[in-house]
Amino acid sequence: MVLAVKNAIQRGVGRRRQDATSMRALEACLVVFWEKGEDFIGKVNPQKPARVRPSSPHSTFLRVRERGRRRKCSGQLRREAKRRKERRGRNEMRVSTVVNTYPLSNYTFGTKEPKMEKDTSVADRLARMKVNYMKEGIRTSVEAILLVQEHNHPHILLLQIGNTFCKLPGGRLKPGENEIEGLKRKLSSKLAANSPAHLPNWQIGECVATWWRPNFETVMYPYCPPHITKPKECKKLFLVHLSEREYFAVPKNLKLLAVPLFELYDNVQRYGPVISTIPQQLSRFQFNMVNT
Repeated sequence: MVLAVKNAIQRGVGRRRQDATSMRALEACLVVFWEKGEDFIGKVNPQKPARVRPSSPHSTFLRVRERGRRRKCSGQLRREAKRRKERRGRNEMRVSTVVNTYPLSNYTFGTKEPKMEKDTSVADRLARMKVNYMKEGIRTSVEAILLVQEHNHPHILLLQIGNTFCKLPGGRLKPGENEIEGLKRKLSSKLAANSPAHLPNWQIGECVATWWRPNFETVMYPYCPPHITKPKECKKLFLVHLSEREYFAVPKNLKLLAVPLFELYDNVQRYGPVISTIPQQLSRFQFNMVNT
């Protein structure tokens, strides 16, 4: 009898089969086994016989149906959460691609003490970069794209050194310095007045481009070449949203130019590869020309 019950349990429980036939066979064997007064599991109190809960096909169907309903509800919740996340992302993208540009005449320009360059030539700059690389590692620099509009066309503010060389306002970050805070510090150093009352409200926006310098050379790429494991510089360009009216103080040895996008486009000989590709990088934005 013990062997029969064990075989029934192995058939019904060991195989994990939940069909009605195996459950009824197991119940019948347990009833017979209880009548014989034998217990292969342990000593059972005869005053409180063990109760075997019958399992019918209907109860099994209800359990399966409830399990399926729960899975369906959880699936619907996951899909609804995914749709909400996608809608939120589309709304954020729609908002972030609109850039308000104000007339150049809205801004006031003054001067301040000269800000001398640390290097007198490109060779000196590369040599200083090599020395700093040996001390601090890769050079991280940030530059700002400041947009204004003239004749309903976007213009970018560039700093001119001498008669030919132009650059975006910005510079090198300190080791461990945050990119946003570092760019604000550099913009204030280059274009803000010494008075705290005239400090511009720098609203740093999206990073529109990343450039890499593989070696101690003037050539930079908008990607890091795969064979370069230790690039020498990483430069990031951020779009800065200007307020409707601001005051800029330009060092006396520099000039602040408003250059239209059509002049920058593909003009590598005049502005270099970083600045001349800004029109392509800004093509995904929608410019809102505000005339006030």
